[in-house]
Amino acid sequence: MKKREIVLVSIMGILTIAVVFFGYKYATGKKETLLSEGEKQTEIVSEMASSQESIFAESDTSAAYSQFLAAFAENRNNASVVDYLQYVHHHAKEVNVAFFGDVASDAVWANAAIAAIQADYPLENLTTSFFSHPSDSSSVFLSSQYVQEMVASSPDVIFYTIPTKADQILNISLVDSTQNIYAIYDEIRAALPDALIVLVTPAPAEAKVADWNSRALDYRNYTNNLVEENAAFTVPLYDLHADFLADLTNRSETVTNFMDSAGLELNEAGQKLYGEMFANSLRTKMIDTTTGLYVDGEKPAYTPIAPTLVVPEVPATVIEETVSEATVYEEPVYEESTYVAPYVAPDTDDTLPNTSNSTDTDANNNYTGTSTTVETDGTTSIQ
Repeated sequence: MKKREIVLVSIMGILTIAVVFFGYKYATGKKETLLSEGEKQTEIVSEMASSQESIFAESDTSAAYSQFLAAFAENRNNASVVDYLQYVHHHAKEVNVAFFGDVASDAVWANAAIAAIQADYPLENLTTSFFSHPSDSSSVFLSSQYVQEMVASSPDVIFYTIPTKADQILNISLVDSTQNIYAIYDEIRAALPDALIVLVTPAPAEAKVADWNSRALDYRNYTNNLVEENAAFTVPLYDLHADFLADLTNRSETVTNFMDSAGLELNEAGQKLYGEMFANSLRTKMIDTTTGLYVDGEKPAYTPIAPTLVVPEVPATVIEETVSEATVYEEPVYEESTYVAPYVAPDTDDTLPNTSNSTDTDANNNYTGTSTTVETDGTTSIQ
């Protein structure tokens, strides 16, 4: 083969290889472009579908929530606190819960219960605060600024643990204790008309049971008296004291296992169980929430409770002073004694003279004297 033909064949081979190579590169690039565009289209479609699903989901959720709010508005006189919290949270975008009264500062059981309901309900912006006065009686609450301190935080829901343990120590009457507690409730309502207030009975205190005061009462008497009185009103009430003891009975447990060594406070197990019972009450106990926030509709008028309580009148005790008369000393009167001669029986012996007395009178029967006649040996003498 000639040299020229060899060169032409070589050039043609190189061109062929180049064409094949560039064709492959082009095809590969085109494929990648098409695949990339396809992926983009798929992503767009997926995003559109996802967005559409999100719109549908939000629409469904919104519709369900609207139904819930409508149902709550119609039955808020028999609703749970959790339902009320969601109602307030939906309209105010946040909700503030306060624990007031005979409750420890930053109580473990209270925080645990709030955390539990936040995990199960749309209550992201929920805050808690504590206004703790566990050693003060109801009388002290009335004479202090405790309510005003709490009002400054503007709580939406208030759990008011009643101070019946301190009332036992103060030794006040059952009537005064119950009336004071309602007077405090009235004071809170007047200052916070849109707040929902729930009365809560205190946790058990084993050491205080049968530790009677001078009225032969312990804190259970004060607690039960208020619970009985509350049956006539619509004040929301959680009787956690009774619920806790009933649950222990069902478990065949003793309260000692849930108390500290002094028998005054709940131990770790007690705090856990008490918090679970409180959280369950928030979910399941139906109360009257008409005293709280109203977004739509007319809120019922409120009549203070304390002045309407029937307080038995105790008659005043009249103490009569005993007037003692001064003793008059009378000097004794002494009478002279008259001597009376002893009687001597007459002797029948003839040797003794015979005597006889006679009264002499004159012709006009006037007394003239007495004569004594003595007879001796036949001789008579007149004396």
